[in-house]
Amino acid sequence: MRFVARFCLVALCVAALFNSPAMAAHRKVLGVVLQTDHARLDNANAVMGADIYSCDMLETDESGVLRARVASGQVYLSALSAAQLEDDVTAIQVLALRGTVGFSSPAAGEITIRTPAGIVRGTGAGAAGQVTFTGPKELLITAMHGDLLLDNGGELRTIPEGKSATVTFEDNLEPGCHDEAAADQQPQHPLVRHKIGFYIVAGAAVGIPVILLWHSTSESDSQPPK
Repeated sequence: MRFVARFCLVALCVAALFNSPAMAAHRKVLGVVLQTDHARLDNANAVMGADIYSCDMLETDESGVLRARVASGQVYLSALSAAQLEDDVTAIQVLALRGTVGFSSPAAGEITIRTPAGIVRGTGAGAAGQVTFTGPKELLITAMHGDLLLDNGGELRTIPEGKSATVTFEDNLEPGCHDEAAADQQPQHPLVRHKIGFYIVAGAAVGIPVILLWHSTSESDSQPPK
């Protein structure tokens, strides 16, 4: 009986170890929560300083907000939004699922946003922008600082700084989030060209304070602004 009890105890410890976040699918820490209000991280209440692992679900409620440090930049979710982070070898990719997802990145190419219409990224260092789902098959992409590119399977469309683009799409053909891209050292998502509509809007529509993201990203965390 004593042997059986010890065996069961060891089995439970091993199971707990392999079910821990650090061991589950060898997931990477891709970000850390900087600000949270009525937000959830992987089905639990998000707290400041919490690590964000690859493919953790980030969600905000009706009055919620979540801001995260990702690489040297930041990612922002406004109310009723959802996203996941994924390591795509060349960049940390934000899988935008609903609502409004913004980003700012002092370094070129560190953060991209994957949407049903293609990949959104900055054209250089210091890019800041946002993606908003405005309908079941419609997006609004806004370039707040620097130009943005929408890469639709190799077909590139530019959103100039200070402008927005309305983008329509037919189907979301992209696969879901992958835990580990670095395992085979190649990007997870092959080039897939979707049939989309793309229309530049005269002025930028600001849905979230992305310009504040840009300022906070450019300043040192140890020196508060005067």
